Amino acid sequence: MAGAARRVCGSGLVAGARGRAGNHSGSSIRRKRRCGVGVGLTVLWVGMTVGLAQGYPQAGVMGVGGSKVIKCPSPLEIAPCTCREMKKGKDTGLDIVCDNTDHKHVRNALDVLKKQPVMIYWMKVRNCNLPRIPDYVFLGLDVYHLNIIRSNVSAIERSSLSALGGALVTLDLANNKIREVPTSALTMLKKLTFLNLNYNPINVLLEGAFDGLVMLERLSLYDNQIQHINDNAFKGIGRRLMRLNLGKNMLDYIPTDTFHPLTNLEVLDLHENRITHIPDGAFEGLRKLDMLKLEHNQITTIQANVFSDLTVLNSLNIEHNLITNISDRAFAGLESNLEWLELGHNRLDHIPSHALRPLHNLRQLDLDSNRITHVQEDAFRGYGDTIKYILLDKNHIKSIPPLAFMDLHSLEWLKLSHNDLTRLTEDTVQPILDTLTMIDVSHNPLRCSCDLLWLRRWLSNPNNRETIMSSEDHICTTDNRKSHPIEHLPVHEFDCPSTIPIAGVPPMTQATLPISRPENTTSGYSIGNGTTKNVSCDATQTAAEALQCLHPPHSETPRCLQCVCVCAC
Repeated sequence: MAGAARRVCGSGLVAGARGRAGNHSGSSIRRKRRCGVGVGLTVLWVGMTVGLAQGYPQAGVMGVGGSKVIKCPSPLEIAPCTCREMKKGKDTGLDIVCDNTDHKHVRNALDVLKKQPVMIYWMKVRNCNLPRIPDYVFLGLDVYHLNIIRSNVSAIERSSLSALGGALVTLDLANNKIREVPTSALTMLKKLTFLNLNYNPINVLLEGAFDGLVMLERLSLYDNQIQHINDNAFKGIGRRLMRLNLGKNMLDYIPTDTFHPLTNLEVLDLHENRITHIPDGAFEGLRKLDMLKLEHNQITTIQANVFSDLTVLNSLNIEHNLITNISDRAFAGLESNLEWLELGHNRLDHIPSHALRPLHNLRQLDLDSNRITHVQEDAFRGYGDTIKYILLDKNHIKSIPPLAFMDLHSLEWLKLSHNDLTRLTEDTVQPILDTLTMIDVSHNPLRCSCDLLWLRRWLSNPNNRETIMSSEDHICTTDNRKSHPIEHLPVHEFDCPSTIPIAGVPPMTQATLPISRPENTTSGYSIGNGTTKNVSCDATQTAAEALQCLHPPHSETPRCLQCVCVCAC
């Protein structure tokens, strides 16, 4: 179910927040070093100032209708790098790819590109030997998306990216050997919106590590070796940051003051660390946070009010931890907006109903792979109106009382596979059958008794496609200890009694039904006013189905007290 039900959170652009001013000393150094550049280069830069549609400036030769025409250089000139022309509306930019080569060939390609006005949409350097990115290597070029990945980069000099400050929008430096954030090289990138530093050996985020990146919206540091984050690490990053990924690092704590300046943050990813505790106030100020990911850590307890500042949080993932205790007020502050809660793969021995009850908009509750043995009668009472997906698979559930699902008026998916259930009565599932589209009770030691006849009908119904496609065969065991697929087991093997009791009807007025009847038979029954109606029966129906006309499932009392129905199969 995980793929079907789990929420995927997107992000849009947040406009308006002004970032701090950049590092002026870095700007001065760049200006001094450029003083030796010839007049021809100055003319080149002037020629590249006209704006291109979608925010890219135009460069190159004027074409028909006022558009700029950009041409790739000769393949021989830039080999083994390659060039492809890309269209943006009426205009053309270049896609440059340098794969499996060394720094000399990359440098040669860049020198060739500098000989004419070009606009590079994508510059991709992949699987190269490029241990150092030298100063001013991109001087004279406009590059909007720069990827230097899997290229053994360990040093990025202070002015190596400075020439791209007015153009660069995304920078991907993943899978290199960068040991610390190259702050001085990044500080001039005033238009950068995305920075990817995944898969590097960075072990600490120092104060002001991203200072000057005032337009940054997405920052990813996944799979580094970060053990410590300075309280002021994000000082100067601007207020546009919406997504921060610190997953798969070596953090054993959540820094209490670090995230406070990120007031527009929408997604915070701290999964796959070594966090053992969620401190009070850790998420203070994150009043726009929509998704918090804390899975695959070592958290044991969720105490009261730790999420109280996250008033618009929609998705909370705390699965794959060591949680044994959840405070009754653990989710205080999340009452109005939390829809997706993942608590699977922990050590809970019961459904934490008191903590969940205030969550009036919950849509998915994931409690799979815990140590739950019983479902309380009031487990979902008071907060079940909105729940669509419940995952209770891979627990140790032995029984579910008849009233447990009474409040789940919107339930569509119910996963109970891999538990210890021997029976699941129709009375128990009746409140949810009208809305349910998928139920999985596979891998339970179910007995082939009359209590399971409803499940046979469910599995035999071609309209219940989600159940049929989403789960393995449902098996039950007969008294002779043989296992049978429930869907194909003959009705008489369920050992239903010939007398079917009707709830609320005195024993002496119960309808006695013969258990042998030809297929597709229609039989009459009489109701209190003397009216006789017909009910049809086929090989998949039971006597109880034939009596539903007299005692509908949602009726509090029978429609008649004396009735006779001889339709049975």
